[in-house]
Amino acid sequence: MQEIQSDTSDKGSIGGESKVHVFDSALQLVSGESLQPFSVAYCSWGKLNADKSNTILICHALTGDQFAAGDNPMTQRPGWWNTMIGPGKPLDPEKYFIICSNVIGGCSGSTGPASINPETGKPYGLDFPVITITDMVRAQEKLLDALGIVTLLTVIGGSMGGMQVLEWANSFPEKVFSAIPIAGSARHSAQNIAFHEVGRQAIMA
Repeated sequence: MQEIQSDTSDKGSIGGESKVHVFDSALQLVSGESLQPFSVAYCSWGKLNADKSNTILICHALTGDQFAAGDNPMTQRPGWWNTMIGPGKPLDPEKYFIICSNVIGGCSGSTGPASINPETGKPYGLDFPVITITDMVRAQEKLLDALGIVTLLTVIGGSMGGMQVLEWANSFPEKVFSAIPIAGSARHSAQNIAFHEVGRQAIMA
């Protein structure tokens, strides 16, 4: 059984909705582990047309979240892509149904290290399983399926979001009409891997 829960987030200056979708089923991860139950937090702007062919999925970067436009109720700051989303802008909610979800493993409402581990009754913390780009995309696909959205007009995102866009095109080509990866690649260079390891060690220190 699936349940959609509205949260109390500010809808922002361009309108939109902020919700959390709770899945009772398991999300199978690339590592072989699974998350059950799991939640996906998301924001949406605009309306679906009659044949549900006007959906644009935005994939956020490493430090992003689902609050791409309007006002972010967690930080009290403008959405990180306000320059791109809005009436008369490239991603126009008067033309398109736009959706952006917080990635699995994130910290803005989707299941992540701060979520309660059902096996222990305590936050996952360091026991949270390793999450890959593929896992993020699988969770997004399950969300869209739950919302009755079969195809995407386009998938767009930058940096880690661009990697998700590439994974969408690779894993679900039949569902993606067009893909717009920005500043993303299919794999990391040795330098990028090293930089990210330095960042992880700084956090863990």
